[in-house]
Amino acid sequence: MRVQFVDAVARELSNDARSVFLTGDLGFNALEGLQNQLGPRFLNVGVAEQNMMGVAAGMALTGLRPWAYSIAPFATYRCLEQIRNDICLHQLPVRVVGNGGGYTYGIMGSTHHALEDLGALKPLPNMHLYFPCSNNHVAAAVRQMADLADPAYLRLAISGFADDRPALSEHPTTLTRRYAERPGARSRGLTIVAAGHAAQIVNRMSKPTEDAEIDIFGIARFPLDLGLDRDLRESVRATRRVLFVEEHYASGGIGESFAAAVAADVDAFSVMSAEYRKGQRYGSAAFHLNQSGLTPETVTNAARAMLG
Repeated sequence: MRVQFVDAVARELSNDARSVFLTGDLGFNALEGLQNQLGPRFLNVGVAEQNMMGVAAGMALTGLRPWAYSIAPFATYRCLEQIRNDICLHQLPVRVVGNGGGYTYGIMGSTHHALEDLGALKPLPNMHLYFPCSNNHVAAAVRQMADLADPAYLRLAISGFADDRPALSEHPTTLTRRYAERPGARSRGLTIVAAGHAAQIVNRMSKPTEDAEIDIFGIARFPLDLGLDRDLRESVRATRRVLFVEEHYASGGIGESFAAAVAADVDAFSVMSAEYRKGQRYGSAAFHLNQSGLTPETVTNAARAMLG
């Protein structure tokens, strides 16, 4: 998603002289074109992510509109106090961008995995979270973030089960995508909801049973707005069974919030999420997804179990 992000942010910043771009000494072989385009509006603050957030907040107080870029664990965990105190409590238009959500940086180990980033930022006041489902979803998120007067976080990722298929539809405001639609209204229905790039895992699943009717949605923004996401809400109310998939820990994840939002409408709700085990081995993103039981095959099996 990084290539698509750079293209999208370059377009946005070319139209807004108040916007500036900060990087924590990351983006080699990716940000050089943006640096040339922006000139003095591009600032490499060095390996000093906490300071970068303070600088971004100070710039925002002068009327500038900063984007602050690093890899996801460095942009969130390392800087949480600065994001909370300097940016969110002052409701400043700083856009934090974290590349490498979930298991993207698989072989580099747990220090580089971002499996709690959304959960860490979700409770912060005035914060908006964006987690695109695929490469072709990034530009829409960047466009919305560019217009915000509030803090925002963008989670970029590479899936271990890459799938960039187009959606059947995309809500213009919530950015929720529909990837599959039940052909009828028989009793064997299930709503599968994926947070961000976990949609790519879901989209590669097999049909769990011959007569199964499944709706598949990918959500990409928090706070949730199921009042606007009518198709999603109607699907949940019709099937009354939800399988939620996310490349994030279950505790503090988007699935936790989604379950609370639809609690009155469902009879069964199950979350498939990332896991950590002491002594686990390290490998590619796909390796970690297999180790966590987050694969197209396991999603198929979970759907089959929920359908009964």
